[in-house]
Amino acid sequence: MKKKAVTLLMIAAAAVLTACGGKGASQQDAPSVLADGVLTVGIACGEDRSCFRSTDEDGNPVYAGWECEVLNVLPEYLPENTQIEYIYAADQKELTSMLADGRVDMAAGSYTRLDTYASQYLVSENYGYGSLYLVNAKNAYVDNLAAYKDENVGVSNSIPVTSAADIPGIEGVVQSAYIDMALMSIDIRAGVVDAGICTEREAVQLMSDAELNIQELRNGPQIGMVFLLPGGQTDLLKSVNKAISVHYDELAEAGSRPYASKQ
Repeated sequence: MKKKAVTLLMIAAAAVLTACGGKGASQQDAPSVLADGVLTVGIACGEDRSCFRSTDEDGNPVYAGWECEVLNVLPEYLPENTQIEYIYAADQKELTSMLADGRVDMAAGSYTRLDTYASQYLVSENYGYGSLYLVNAKNAYVDNLAAYKDENVGVSNSIPVTSAADIPGIEGVVQSAYIDMALMSIDIRAGVVDAGICTEREAVQLMSDAELNIQELRNGPQIGMVFLLPGGQTDLLKSVNKAISVHYDELAEAGSRPYASKQ
């Protein structure tokens, strides 16, 4: 299969992440977002284990999953009578814009821990772990990179560099960075890249494409998922981390995934 370098994608990825807005984490004197007694949480659901959305008998949205398990106990560590209000985002891109614009006080969207986010927002401890997924053409039932030695493989920019480096066989492929899963899908079908690696949330986005095969990457590293908060909200961050820690310990003790697999 013909290989093509996709250097423009790598440049675009760096440019977009650099331009991604947000209140700097150094704003130590920022007023508390809890002053109005409401914590507005932007949430992007992808029908994966981390978060999914359904409706109750009255048609109201109901959120569940790893993120919501933590958010359900978070009020215990917030000022008394603080209410949590969910604002739905169609995808992670929209959610990031909502956080940057100040429309939400906190973002829950299966973010992985990235240096870029750490420089722009406050980043919570890991609330769960997710697998990486291998995406390739229909009927290409390969769940590892051994078959792609010297071939061109797309790698989602959402995967932390350290996690990508731990993927068995990654050193033997030609990597191309992607910030857009729709473009990765097009390029796999067109043969621009032979396969792609993405997070679980991104894999869910591609499930409806009948021309693709998506499998959990065999022996791939698990990646930690975090909440993002505006800069200066250090007290809120402490509360979030406390809720994560307590909830994590309780579920790990019970042997529940993803907590029992904490690395």
